[in-house]
Amino acid sequence: MRPSFLAYALPVLLLGASASARADVDYQLKITDAAQHLAEVRATFPATRGATLDVSMPNWRTGRYNMLNLANGVRLFKAFDARGAALPVEKTDKGTWQVKTRPGDAVTVQYELYANTLGERTRHIDDTHAYLDASGVFVYAAPFRKEKVNVRLDVPQGWKSRSGMDAGSCEHCFVAADYDVLVDAPIETGLHEFYTDKVDGRTIELAIWGRGNHDGKQMMIDLKKIVGETAKLYNGKYPFGRYLFIVHATDGAGGATEHANSTVIQKPRWTFAPRKAYLNFLRTAAHEFYHTWNVKAYRPKEMVPYDYQNENYNRLLWVAEGHTSYFEELIVLRAGLEKRDEFHEEYAKLIDDYQHQPGRFQQSAADSSFDEWIAVGGERARNASVNIYSKGQLLALAMDIELRRQTGGKKGLEDVHRILFEQHSTAQGGYDVAAVLAALRGVSGQDWRAWWSQYVDGTAEIPFDTLLAQVGLQKLIDVPKDAEQKQEWWAGWTLREGSDPAVVTVVERDSPAWKAGVVAGDTLLAVNGLRVSAKDIGDKMALSKAGPFQVHLFRRDELLALPVTPLLQPKGKAKVKPLDKTSAAQQSMNAAWTGVAWPQEEDKKN
Repeated sequence: MRPSFLAYALPVLLLGASASARADVDYQLKITDAAQHLAEVRATFPATRGATLDVSMPNWRTGRYNMLNLANGVRLFKAFDARGAALPVEKTDKGTWQVKTRPGDAVTVQYELYANTLGERTRHIDDTHAYLDASGVFVYAAPFRKEKVNVRLDVPQGWKSRSGMDAGSCEHCFVAADYDVLVDAPIETGLHEFYTDKVDGRTIELAIWGRGNHDGKQMMIDLKKIVGETAKLYNGKYPFGRYLFIVHATDGAGGATEHANSTVIQKPRWTFAPRKAYLNFLRTAAHEFYHTWNVKAYRPKEMVPYDYQNENYNRLLWVAEGHTSYFEELIVLRAGLEKRDEFHEEYAKLIDDYQHQPGRFQQSAADSSFDEWIAVGGERARNASVNIYSKGQLLALAMDIELRRQTGGKKGLEDVHRILFEQHSTAQGGYDVAAVLAALRGVSGQDWRAWWSQYVDGTAEIPFDTLLAQVGLQKLIDVPKDAEQKQEWWAGWTLREGSDPAVVTVVERDSPAWKAGVVAGDTLLAVNGLRVSAKDIGDKMALSKAGPFQVHLFRRDELLALPVTPLLQPKGKAKVKPLDKTSAAQQSMNAAWTGVAWPQEEDKKN
């Protein structure tokens, strides 16, 4: 039988009692059954004056703006005094335990932790590694939130432990100034590739867990370029001395989360190549690294400090997240990691997708930010909402180009963010709408309140044609010259990829399909009597020269027939391309915006 956690923890408990004089909070985590994702956790808090101490697991983690049931991995919760005697415990809400204490005594809590939520980037333990975000691993007590933290891990032999935190006094130990630093410095411990280098005197580290088609050495070379290029946006002012990139090459998980001086990026293990897939990784890395400034060094004042138990409502997440998405594209372009055509391709897809999102007239960017905590996906999101990332990125595009127009190309959105970084840091209390408007006025000399009312608090259409033309570009549908069909039918439905028969996942509001009564979940069987699948429905529709089409479908296992009158539209991909003729002023504005010289004629030919 495995000895109880208390048996091996008692000597450390006594150490915890002496540590209370320093007012430190001590954490210890022992992996007890890696294959079953289990660990035992102990937290020792300094002496308290009260008769009770509330100990909480956060209800959400930073970087993901919705409530998570992080306490659901906790079982066998117990509490002890400094001598190891049991203390009464009562759970008072889903993430809080109230311990009855003895005044003047240190308190230790102990619990079993189940860690198998890799995709949430909160906690994951298996036989090769453990990823530990304190939000889902270590409880805290509000009275001691600002006290120094010590962390000790008991992990399998041969594992290495990495974190943005400073190393402690043993191989798998870390120290942090307080719980907030601990929460913003996840730990990756286990078997992984590791690289380290310097950029502008700062240490840059890369830890890669998992096998895949990545090239760690090349990743490190490219990440260094991203680091240096991002710092230029802030005149070379870094908010850290060391930065850790944690990369998970895995299955069934994807995404990324920013932290104070580290990030975790998850990608399916075979999607680091070819080039388009690798560029996706680089853009993600640029996004998370830019967050080191925008969100971590400065963020909306409603999130300073973070409230870990409740929603942190604010109306500026479109700046925190959307502007970060905007700069990720510029950073990768300016670092020489992608070409202009690839940069244009991303914006063509982004704008085209946005213009097929009826929710842009239903919800403003400000409201979307406030409602991010209850945001939904799927059809409802497209038809009734906007996304803080895509809408924020496109508003950032509009703001940057307009700022450059107002200043003759001399200043742009990066100058606004420098002001927020220097004047509204988290240490200074963060920024609000008035601070952003003041920064915009300070950069441009113009009053932006009317613009804000129209595009941020309102739902006015962003004038993409005008904006792009100012930098010598245009968005169009590129119809191949040799295409047999120059036009195609558009009904307004989105079908589940590869479905046969075709299953409807989204119906765009006010589209022909919407008006005909087609709904998400319908299974399309035939168009004008011809059997269809998601792959060939367009070809079958092309056989008809005029509408309406007779569409047969199953709904609730009943056969229905609906007349759908689709619209003809150009057949091709949306593209952003240079105008046929551009002036020197447009070329100069483009170069100021992108940070890359306008291509000369010989460059265009190559």
